[in-house]
Amino acid sequence: MDYAGLDYRNIRFPVDRRLTEAERAARYKQKDASNASPMDFLSVISFNSHYMDLVDRWYPIKGFHTWLGICLFLLSMGLLVGIYSALFFSNRTAPIETVDWIGVGGLTPLLILLLLASWLMIRTECGRYTHYPMRLNRKTRQVHFFRQNGTVLTVPWDSLFLTLGESKSPLSGTTYDLRAHVLDEDGKTVSESFSLGYPSPLGNAESIDKFWAFLQPYMEAEDGVERTWRHLKEKTGYLVPVDGRKEGWRWSIARSFMLGAHWPYLQVVFSPFLGLNAVGRMLAMSTSKVPQWPEDVEWESQPEADDPYVLTWRDNGPLGWWELYWPLICTVVGVGAFVGVIAWVVSGLWR
Repeated sequence: MDYAGLDYRNIRFPVDRRLTEAERAARYKQKDASNASPMDFLSVISFNSHYMDLVDRWYPIKGFHTWLGICLFLLSMGLLVGIYSALFFSNRTAPIETVDWIGVGGLTPLLILLLLASWLMIRTECGRYTHYPMRLNRKTRQVHFFRQNGTVLTVPWDSLFLTLGESKSPLSGTTYDLRAHVLDEDGKTVSESFSLGYPSPLGNAESIDKFWAFLQPYMEAEDGVERTWRHLKEKTGYLVPVDGRKEGWRWSIARSFMLGAHWPYLQVVFSPFLGLNAVGRMLAMSTSKVPQWPEDVEWESQPEADDPYVLTWRDNGPLGWWELYWPLICTVVGVGAFVGVIAWVVSGLWR
């Protein structure tokens, strides 16, 4: 999956560099509206006349690193225990030869490295933050970005250099996002970058045009609040339920299967993968902290008491059959099939 820009040192994207010609050519200027059909790609956490909160680019695919890391960790640990059990505790009559020691000596550091890599993979999602929100404040025209280390970047909306970002992943190929660059005083050097919008691993460059058509009016158009509110009410149906809370297990399952929401039969085909992702997502969410905005950001973001355009996850409609219960069945089937295959393989090895 596409985890571009995610690491422990908070070096999300290449910085301390000049803007490229490709970035300049693909720039989204704050005053320039898009003619594309607006889409929010299920990225809004909360909305009102004052500000709008968005999820980060890693939120939609959260859980993948967790379940894959756990599988690799268990595989490595099993192989490590297996080779030493065969060497010291099997009922072998022949003495341990030099070639045995060479084989074990060669495999041990490789398996230990795999254990470490899988643990680091798990830690990219578990024991951290449930998500890394962004807040677009329409009234103050500031953008607040919650970094991985818990600090918050605040930058004027008008100073951001917004462009089409590209990333390459072995599993998802080329992916696109709305990349926001913070520039130095020279206006040419990138000092920090973050992803302001990410459609999904299946999105394309046109998807960013659609997201910009959703985002830009809220910050720039005179009737932007009403237009955005109407879009969220009539076309989206759901806001992400992580405003001051961890998402529940129902949403973890529903969100994991939403990549195939229009193809229920494919949800069955890919149920082992999507079901494991749902389980990994639940574990990652349950072990992570809920991000909290600093007091000064909250103080600047108080909505009016009579604001008619307030929307939160509490305004969501109920998850129905195809949003929850069918994915729940697919999760049980997929995880059960995966466990069954693993049990069959292990029993075969121990015969």
